[in-house]
Amino acid sequence: MSDQQTALSNVLQDLISQALNRTNMAAEQQQQLLKQVDSILFAAQRHSQSNWAGHMTTAVNEIAALGQLLASLHQGNLLSPELYPELNVIESDIFAFFCPLFGQTSGHVTHGGSYGNLDALWQARKKYGHYSKRVYASDQSHYSIAKACDMLGLDLQLITSNSLQQIDIVALEMACKQQPPMAIVATSGTTSSGQLDDIIAIKQITKQIPCWLHVDAAWGGFLSLIDSSPLSAELLGQADSVCFDPHKSLGQPRPSGLLMHQKGINQTPFSTQYLSQAPRDVLPGSYGGELLLPLWLTIKTLGKTGLASQIQAKLQEACQFASFINQQSGWWAQGSPTGIVCFTAPQSQLSGLVEKGIFSQTELAGKSVYRAVFASHTTRSDALISDLAPFL
Repeated sequence: MSDQQTALSNVLQDLISQALNRTNMAAEQQQQLLKQVDSILFAAQRHSQSNWAGHMTTAVNEIAALGQLLASLHQGNLLSPELYPELNVIESDIFAFFCPLFGQTSGHVTHGGSYGNLDALWQARKKYGHYSKRVYASDQSHYSIAKACDMLGLDLQLITSNSLQQIDIVALEMACKQQPPMAIVATSGTTSSGQLDDIIAIKQITKQIPCWLHVDAAWGGFLSLIDSSPLSAELLGQADSVCFDPHKSLGQPRPSGLLMHQKGINQTPFSTQYLSQAPRDVLPGSYGGELLLPLWLTIKTLGKTGLASQIQAKLQEACQFASFINQQSGWWAQGSPTGIVCFTAPQSQLSGLVEKGIFSQTELAGKSVYRAVFASHTTRSDALISDLAPFL
């Protein structure tokens, strides 16, 4: 845990202790509760450790954590925007920052990629659902796509992926000719291996049929913040909608999700007499600073340059780790543009490291592999290599 996070944890412990002292709780009960708080704060330290690479759970930036506290104190609800003009300004600031980077014109906050994918496919169904109910996505797409299609009554067909875990363009084109879709979902940052579907090739297919192109960039969307990115604004601008989860890669507390789109969304057609104005016809209902203030404070303090510097550093750490693994006899590693490294270890069982969250396991082409996710700017390749030393 960084010095800043340690200081914040100590302050939080003191505040909780002071609040408990103002209650009628018995001293023994207070001590038991404080021990539980201590254990929670201790467990939180793992995400800041230099050898944490098991999952897309980042160390939270101090300023973002303070933003979450600020949101709790503010408690405003943007279903009544006339009462909270300050939140309107903050929401506008966020999308003025992110929309140009993603080649989109407008957007709204979500509670994460699963909600963003559901919302995007709902918007797609409203526009193209009278043509078809078919949706195509890669067999490497996030399982939330399947959930969304199930909830929306859509017919999902998974398309096989190639050797790099990208959607097979030839198979997709053949499927579209046999059954034109309502929507195609491209994945920018597959969950298992961090790969990017070929958006340009997919867009060429969609030009021939009336359908929606959604990009699930919940993981890989952070690439849009760096120069010479494989996910440029021009590329992402080919899509009708793009979702992105700052809580996976930008040090944000959950929930933090964005859904951006090419066209503004109309007001809901449903009755909302208790509100002064009808909200947009989107999935989120009540929301406020909890989805805005942590991210807003982050972009205001770090800016694009500061965030890009952290992103470049962790991508470099991922490259160093993959390079080291491939130099070891009998070992194999596959890197990715998004900082996920999949690897195999000859005759080595790394289950103990998996149990600690240092690595995780997944499958590529039906084969079990280990997985290192460089989601946090605190993760270091040399720390992971040190943990592997007994197995080399």
